[in-house]
Amino acid sequence: MRKLFAFFLCSMAVFAHPMGNFSVSHFSKLQIETHGVALQYVLDLAEIPTFELLSTWKIDRSASPREIDEHATKQAREWLSHLEITAGGRPVKARFEAVRATISDGAGNLPILRMDMRAHLDTESGALKYEDRNYPERAGWKEIVIVAADGVSLTKVSQSDKDLSKALTQYPADPTIAPPQDLRAELRWKAAKPVQVPVATQIVKSIPQPHNAPVSAAPVTLTPEGAQPGSVTRGDFLSRLLHEKELSLSLILVALAASFGLGAVHALTPGHGKAIVAAYLVGSRGTLKHAAFLGAMVTFTHTITVFALGLATLFLFRFIVPEKITVLLGALSGLSIVVIGAFMLYKRIRQPGHAHLHTHAHDHHHPHTHHHHGPGMHTHHSHVPEDLSWGGLVALGATGGLVPCESALVLLLGAIALGRAGLGLLLLLSFSLGLALVLMLIGVLVLYAKNLLPESTKSGSHPFFHYAGLASPAVVMVVGVLMTAASLGWIESKWMIG
Repeated sequence: MRKLFAFFLCSMAVFAHPMGNFSVSHFSKLQIETHGVALQYVLDLAEIPTFELLSTWKIDRSASPREIDEHATKQAREWLSHLEITAGGRPVKARFEAVRATISDGAGNLPILRMDMRAHLDTESGALKYEDRNYPERAGWKEIVIVAADGVSLTKVSQSDKDLSKALTQYPADPTIAPPQDLRAELRWKAAKPVQVPVATQIVKSIPQPHNAPVSAAPVTLTPEGAQPGSVTRGDFLSRLLHEKELSLSLILVALAASFGLGAVHALTPGHGKAIVAAYLVGSRGTLKHAAFLGAMVTFTHTITVFALGLATLFLFRFIVPEKITVLLGALSGLSIVVIGAFMLYKRIRQPGHAHLHTHAHDHHHPHTHHHHGPGMHTHHSHVPEDLSWGGLVALGATGGLVPCESALVLLLGAIALGRAGLGLLLLLSFSLGLALVLMLIGVLVLYAKNLLPESTKSGSHPFFHYAGLASPAVVMVVGVLMTAASLGWIESKWMIG
């Protein structure tokens, strides 16, 4: 118990990677000097891209500093070669000078890597164009700073000399500051008298940025209070527990319980289908059995998708970008939900007796056994209603668990990296069960709330059920559209509901 108490105390100091577990953040500082340009180029890799890069280096964080420096130097030269720079229309190569690689703790015991590179551009005054072509498909903070040294005059510049993130070491706490997405810069400069032109008098004119640089919807969160609920973060309880050399049965059970709780809390964040489940069960007059079935489907689908993404990250990282799979699955999930809602709406509009359910008085005397055979025939509550098919429930449950959570993937990969793949799978299953439990409870609460309606409203013939039956598929469709738009980056995830 004393050991567990120590774990809980230490787990209070937690930090999340500010741009998400899949992100790669960029920082380029172009210092224009009288005899060329001094370039500081920094890449900050989150847990998943660091895991992939160290796999290509065929080392882990326990490697010697000399071995890490050798790989870092080779990697820095390669990354610098991917910078497309022209001066006066002619290509210029970034001449490598130095690199500093720093490996530190990330979420789930996975490392994160920061590479701070220095290079020089041998160029004379005139027009200069710069484009960063490393990891353009990755979300992250992408900042370019242009500074004029003494004796240099900037006559045209696309970015200012304001360093918002202190070279990716101190992100602004102001939540209204959107993460910059600059991978391109242009400037014109000339040697002048040793009097630097103030920034206020420079002509700062923004330029188009690459279309394949996604605007990250992830918030900038550096404090425990800012971390997303249900996230696996650096130094949290599970991360510290997994790092223990010996795990007793009691510690494993506690880890499973903690993972279950993380999944349950994570399900309360936007985009996990809570509104869809409620709308579907209300409009379709579902039962507790249907709510339980939905939860089981969400658990199964979520476990399978995270496990498959983990395998892809382990063995196919050279060919597959994990977050692109996540975006694709998110869009597929949202579109599937739109189709489900449209099909529900179509069936209910085509259903002539929808507003006349249970219109015969004798139907109410035997609600679970009597079936009226005639023009107004409808199945009673003891069966799945006509528009609440098991196929629809399977589709809804599958879409609810189709999008893999970053935290679940980090849990799995962190356990595998420590040689505990079996425990990682158990933690993943426990996380998925916690996620599904919330959806089940929401369904149960919705059904319970319906039973609290006045007796006159409970009647199937009441107009409430007619309008609810038409409104619920519309809600499902709207949420599906929002989920699709959020997955594709058309809207920020904070506007997502359910």
